Amino acid sequence: MGRVLYIINPTSYGGSGCEAWETFQTLWLEEIDSKDVVMTERPGHAREVAASRSDYEIITAVGGDGTVSEVISGVMEQQAPRPKVAIIPGGTGNDIAQNAGIFSVTDSVKSLHAQFVRKFDLVQIDYQKDGEPIHGHGFLFALAGFSANSRIRPWMKRLLGATGAYYLATFLQVLTYRAPLMTIRVDDEEFVDHTYMVIAGNAEWAGGGSMRMSPGALIDDGQLRVTIVPSMSKLNIITRLFPCIATGTHIDHPDVSYFAGKKIEVSSDPPAILDVDGDVIGTTPATFTICPGALQMVSVESPDKIAKPDKE
Repeated sequence: MGRVLYIINPTSYGGSGCEAWETFQTLWLEEIDSKDVVMTERPGHAREVAASRSDYEIITAVGGDGTVSEVISGVMEQQAPRPKVAIIPGGTGNDIAQNAGIFSVTDSVKSLHAQFVRKFDLVQIDYQKDGEPIHGHGFLFALAGFSANSRIRPWMKRLLGATGAYYLATFLQVLTYRAPLMTIRVDDEEFVDHTYMVIAGNAEWAGGGSMRMSPGALIDDGQLRVTIVPSMSKLNIITRLFPCIATGTHIDHPDVSYFAGKKIEVSSDPPAILDVDGDVIGTTPATFTICPGALQMVSVESPDKIAKPDKE
């Protein structure tokens, strides 16, 4: 096995990143050199480290989806051939890990021993922050507009878990949110309207497997699933739309548009929040583009044998 770097988020979900790391070391049995281990010190640190370590064949994220997203973004900043990404899950949802067939620390041990590698699509996000162009990547989804994640607080996750925290934050955000006027271009089509949110989905499930945000989305088919939710009354949003996201039937709402696309350009007045894989990163204008097979990830099994959790 080539050189492996471990990037650990010690604050992930109240210290679960460290707990996952301790469990991994117990199961791994082999000695791990301290120079191959980095503890993150601040938000964005994992991305910085992953971007600078081209001397490793595999870079392993130890933490939740936020840590994994940072590592992926950092790896994608490197020149090809890039390191592969591995995951030791230590967060609340662990959606990215589950898409790679990693449901436990034991799976992480198996994946690093076996080193099955699977190619995944990524969502490329281009936007500006403080006047500077920013280029990043998402694994699960990218959205512009309504985002409950800006309302989520650590105490919500501790008391309610990932799903409960999301629904409480959603309710609080709905009370004050106003849909901006958006111009949305998807490939050769244009939509102009007051819009609640537009989602570019790369994976079917999010929120710890509790939300079927993009039904039918596949992480290796070279396409995004685009959801456009127009402005609606708060009552309609609370009673008819959001309760259906758990099952994916929100796309059946008569006012919701849902279709496949490869490039989404979004501008809005006023600027709308950009949320990538559950993290608020900036505001519109932005462009979301599919990058087929851009990421190599270490998986627990060969692609045709990954066990999918029962979500029905």
